[in-house]
Amino acid sequence: MSARKSLTIIIPAILAILVLIPFSGCEKYILPDIQLSVDTLRFSAKEDSLTFFVQTNVITTAKADDSDSWLEANPPWFDADTLVVVYVTENKSSSTRTATLPIKSEAILKNLTVIQAGAEPDPNEE
Repeated sequence: MSARKSLTIIIPAILAILVLIPFSGCEKYILPDIQLSVDTLRFSAKEDSLTFFVQTNVITTAKADDSDSWLEANPPWFDADTLVVVYVTENKSSSTRTATLPIKSEAILKNLTVIQAGAEPDPNEE
């Protein structure tokens, strides 16, 4: 009788373990990642826009520093693979201007270099 009692306890315990094993902390962890399709965008001196692709699996921002008011990225944040448009205003100066557009999450920082040519000198001006 005691062997029979033991089996009635052991068999349900084994079945419970077998049922619970698949649910025990075997979650797959995906590492955060950000990949850019390019590392540099080059613009003429005119007002213009170009796009680049961001592959990401985390909340990501694309916002220029306040001192780079001639540069804007849209959308400014996203949480999945996204095509980002970078807008620049006209560069009326003859000097080339360069900025770094940070593409970042809480743990990852990627930098996109944005270069805009200077304006051509007006041949009619002396």
